[in-house]
Amino acid sequence: MTEIENIRYAQRQRLQFIESVAFWEGEIDRPRVCKVFHVSENHVTRDFRLYRQSFPENLDYDITSRVYRPSREFRPQIASGRPEEYLSLLRSYTESQSAALVPAIGQGVRSASLPAPNGQIEPEVLFLATRAIKRRQGLSIQYQSLNTPHPTSRVVWPHALICADFRWHIRAFDEKYGKYLDLVLTRILSVSPTKDPLPAGMEKDAGWENEVLVEITPFAGLSRDQKRVVGMEYGMTQKKSGWGWSVSMRECLVPYFLKIHRLDLDDPTAGFPIALANPELAKQYRFPRIATARQA
Repeated sequence: MTEIENIRYAQRQRLQFIESVAFWEGEIDRPRVCKVFHVSENHVTRDFRLYRQSFPENLDYDITSRVYRPSREFRPQIASGRPEEYLSLLRSYTESQSAALVPAIGQGVRSASLPAPNGQIEPEVLFLATRAIKRRQGLSIQYQSLNTPHPTSRVVWPHALICADFRWHIRAFDEKYGKYLDLVLTRILSVSPTKDPLPAGMEKDAGWENEVLVEITPFAGLSRDQKRVVGMEYGMTQKKSGWGWSVSMRECLVPYFLKIHRLDLDDPTAGFPIALANPELAKQYRFPRIATARQA
């Protein structure tokens, strides 16, 4: 049995992260691994040493930039190399700011969870999208919007990935519409890099940089005891004015938040236990009813 076959779960998790990020983003360095896993640089140095000893053809070290990059002969050895794996790691860290994922606990207390749609993202789409984000480059894509009956050609400059409404998007400036919007990864039918520069004056994405404070409260029509249990269910705190929970989020995420929690409904008494403290947010940020232009 080789050394890497006998490592602990925590170290295998770090090696999986190293391999997956290197493959999909094109590079990985020790400080990032230290930050994500809250371990010392000595731990991470040993991780990289073990990985390169076990798979010497996979990672090259760039002395100038002090990063590890996948070699031309790179093949996934610990990670699966599937888009879903990388995006799962990314989502887990984005939501919890920790890579301390819970391992499978096997059969114990019986449990079940509601299945979620598992959209099939083409590996090439994710591969080129993450590289474009890291390198601040543009992409030429064929995109099937729900606003048009057929695919259209678009040139976009992505700068971030967004997971919202059970789907992954790229946040990008779209030359066709002259603004920043979200493009669903599974609707990108083909993609290729472009050397076209981002149009002048379009460097700032206000929807990404601006923060919006959203506050929810129990629905006003509930009894006192009902409000209390709803407050506990949604992690609210009790104030003099009553139960409430507030969160600051990027402006471009507000429409998704409203949609997922059914806070964008025309009838605020539609049987849902929570409501917006400021109902005007729904009018300002909910997705259009007829078209889905803001979702691209």
